[in-house]
Amino acid sequence: MKLNRRTFLGSAAASGLIGLSGQPLRAAGGTLNVTAYGGVWEKAIRDCFVAPFEAKTGATATVSLGGPAQWLAQVEANPETPPLDVLIMTPDLAVIAAEGDLMDDFTVDKLPNLANIPQEFTDACLGKGTYFDYGVGGITYNKQTVAEPPKSFAAFVDRVSAGEFVASVPSISYGVTPVFFIWAMNHALGGTVDNVDPFFAAMAKMKPNLVFWAGPNDFFNHLASGEADLGIYFDGRTWNHVDEGVDWIDFINPEEGGAMTAVAIQKPKHASDLAWDYLNEVLAAENQAKFAEILNYGVTNTKVQYSEKLASRVTPLSKANLPPYAEIARVRNAWVDRWNREIGM
Repeated sequence: MKLNRRTFLGSAAASGLIGLSGQPLRAAGGTLNVTAYGGVWEKAIRDCFVAPFEAKTGATATVSLGGPAQWLAQVEANPETPPLDVLIMTPDLAVIAAEGDLMDDFTVDKLPNLANIPQEFTDACLGKGTYFDYGVGGITYNKQTVAEPPKSFAAFVDRVSAGEFVASVPSISYGVTPVFFIWAMNHALGGTVDNVDPFFAAMAKMKPNLVFWAGPNDFFNHLASGEADLGIYFDGRTWNHVDEGVDWIDFINPEEGGAMTAVAIQKPKHASDLAWDYLNEVLAAENQAKFAEILNYGVTNTKVQYSEKLASRVTPLSKANLPPYAEIARVRNAWVDRWNREIGM
């Protein structure tokens, strides 16, 4: 489905909830344990969310690095005394955590800034979390070798199949391949969650002209070496390369709409109530705008005003497709098994 930016009723009521979220702090000057991916992500988390949280509460936030599967396992092992207070999660794991009743409900009473987050993003986490930033998977190409790039998934399939281009696509070993590649292309070609024949038929036609990447750097190396002309990649990562001086690549959001690969935030049950104050900072428009500027990805607060540079890069919510993550989780293993049998990369 296409997402439309929404405005929300109740903003006036929420505006009275300034500063802290209204939840009692476990202890003045307490410590919160939040999570972050490494590299530039950690710096962005510290600068954009940890700093304002500490300034407003007088508390301290420590940052644990790692990945969602690891963090969820830690909470599952100690649900009554979770070692982490705020989780960054992939959408599929956010659903699993919500279905396992491990996470607290997100409400505007607890998180005033949630009023400016599209309801679809909280619903996608079953009400026990929400999305705070997103990228879109589309077509990144080498402008030096591709004068007229395909503008749609359908054209991508036809022209790669015909041998006009060699394309670099994600392998099944990359974690979000089932969402931003299998589901997105299958959806564009008329398939459904329960019928991925269109995707696998397209792959069979394209395979002689495909190379596979297991990590984002592999994709860039394929284009830089001339091994591939274009491929399936992310908008934000493409623009990060451009900012590093790689002026020969560009990104296209396919006409059918690329898949939104979102990042969710959740609070484990029994975690510190300080987490609500921190999460409210994560959802604040000014903090999300700063985060977007650092990472070149879109954010979900509808009050965010992007810079001129970023506005031309970020794929609008209305032009991205929100994958049915809960439905995909149900069939994901079957898709992976079929990939291994028919594609094997």
